[in-house]
Amino acid sequence: MAHPMLALQAALLKRALPLSLGLACLWLLWQKGGALDWHAVRAAFSEIAPLRWMAAILFTVGSFWALAQYDLIAHRHFGTGTRSSVARRSGASAIALGQVIGLGPAVGAAVRWRLMPGLGHGRILQLTAFVTLTFLAAWGLLALGFALPVMSGHPLLMGLILPLVLLGAGALLLRYPRLDLWGRSLRLPSLPAATQLLALSFCDMVFAALALYVLLPPDLGLPLMPLVAAYMLALGAGLIGGTPGGVGPFELALASLMPQVDMETLAATLLAYRGTYYALPCLVAAAHAIVAQPDRAAPDAMLPAPLSGPRAEHAIAAQANTLGLHTPDGAACLLQSPQTLTLFLGPTDGDLAPLLPDLRDMAKAQNRLACIYKVDARNAATLRRAGWHVAPLAQEAVLDPQRFTLDGAKHRQLRRSIRKAEKAGVEIRHLTRPDWAAMAQVNAVWAKTHGGERGLTMGRFCPEFLSDKPLFAAFADGRMLAFASAVETSEVLSLDLMRQLPETPSGTMHAIVAAMIEHARQAGQTEVNLAALPHDRLAPFAKGAEGLARFKKSFGPNWRPLYVAAPSRVALLLAGLDLWLSIRFPAPIVATGAKPSADAWATDKRATAPSCPAAPLEKAG
Repeated sequence: MAHPMLALQAALLKRALPLSLGLACLWLLWQKGGALDWHAVRAAFSEIAPLRWMAAILFTVGSFWALAQYDLIAHRHFGTGTRSSVARRSGASAIALGQVIGLGPAVGAAVRWRLMPGLGHGRILQLTAFVTLTFLAAWGLLALGFALPVMSGHPLLMGLILPLVLLGAGALLLRYPRLDLWGRSLRLPSLPAATQLLALSFCDMVFAALALYVLLPPDLGLPLMPLVAAYMLALGAGLIGGTPGGVGPFELALASLMPQVDMETLAATLLAYRGTYYALPCLVAAAHAIVAQPDRAAPDAMLPAPLSGPRAEHAIAAQANTLGLHTPDGAACLLQSPQTLTLFLGPTDGDLAPLLPDLRDMAKAQNRLACIYKVDARNAATLRRAGWHVAPLAQEAVLDPQRFTLDGAKHRQLRRSIRKAEKAGVEIRHLTRPDWAAMAQVNAVWAKTHGGERGLTMGRFCPEFLSDKPLFAAFADGRMLAFASAVETSEVLSLDLMRQLPETPSGTMHAIVAAMIEHARQAGQTEVNLAALPHDRLAPFAKGAEGLARFKKSFGPNWRPLYVAAPSRVALLLAGLDLWLSIRFPAPIVATGAKPSADAWATDKRATAPSCPAAPLEKAG
């Protein structure tokens, strides 16, 4: 019982300290209020012209409009499918009531639950936590990069500090899109979402500061930028204080940051501001929460369930967060990475152009960037005509197993490599009953020497996933030295995993791939895909690309250019970085419990990637 009691005491202490500070500020404010000339306060209050009241109300509306978008972004982050209008109204009502009553997160969660009971308690708490924590993070960045330089008397520093702060935060989100806490993998806001949240926070605080600004006497001639900075810092004091609406800490901080305004004038302005920005929205929100009919409709599905596609490579991507998009002309495979929603390999049938509006809408509905990855030259031309920015990505090596032969001058190096493996006593076997323990050992050694496995569109070792795939291995003296796997459809076999021990004799992997080509020939398949090489511009950044190129070229394949595309140059750059990071530092393998079948998608049967007990599971939230 000691540990729960200690945790409870720590939680109470954590809450009591800022609340005690807030109460102390309230007491100081009360003392200062006793020294005010309240006749002068009333006179200053009565001098606020109707036009200034109207302007303050308009700026208040603008501020709450920005705050309402926070909830919309939160709903998109969690994929609730809630209508935009419902998300905005519930968010604005929750904030308006929470900031007046106090205990903002608790009150905000109760209001959201009243207006959206269909989401369930857990999702409501997640939405509330998302809105609260992201606002605090945005406030911290803006206070550090904007408010402090301005209030320090060195506004030019803002031009240096603010970009550094924002770039640093963006780099952290790009590199670490997930936060692992207490056995759960929590997805942080994407860069598009974080950018919107930061811009909305700035708009919210600027509009709120303007609501205060227009209530001050116009003859004071206060510069706007220092007032906005003072407001941001005072707002932070109110948030830390923990009192309802920040009463006490907010006023004291503002008074100390604006010494040029006499106390009576400031008191009258703050009373008017409290009525305009707090009391009026609170009354509107309370009426809405009482009168509005709760939204009990089941959330709309954002996307279909995970699917495997008719393209052989789709089965590799099924280990990642893969979804299917059905269209009248066929289907497409969508990859969800932290920053992007990516159409992988283009549509299976029909034209790409009709998919583009839906892809952009789906990406926006998930706070992600739209991207198209590894499409052929025909689809790249379609994308250019549609105004998308296209860049060359890779060259794909393919051959026809029905025509492939080891004879001829162009396969001289391949024959020499295979003979080296044969002389070393290497035996190639088609694995029908795999020794998973031996394969896992080979994979572990390979991963250790290569900096870990890659992911997203590159396969990872998972026995349950590989159990129905073509597997070939190399043995010497009864010991497994290397293995390779493939994914296939009725027409195409595509290489997947290629793993070997450091001491594997030269030419072993050539022999394995030659055996897989023969397997494809016997199966009547018409294409073997040896996977892609990075484009010449990207090759210097790809470790081992030169050796991989020699390996593939020894099979005398045909080369097929592949492209990546996004709606803008900035989106293309961010999408490229995101996809590279997702491949280099992959998320945990998705566990769904069903085996994939590439041909199943073509017949509209939903098949998903199998679970892999050896891999950590990514949990929602």
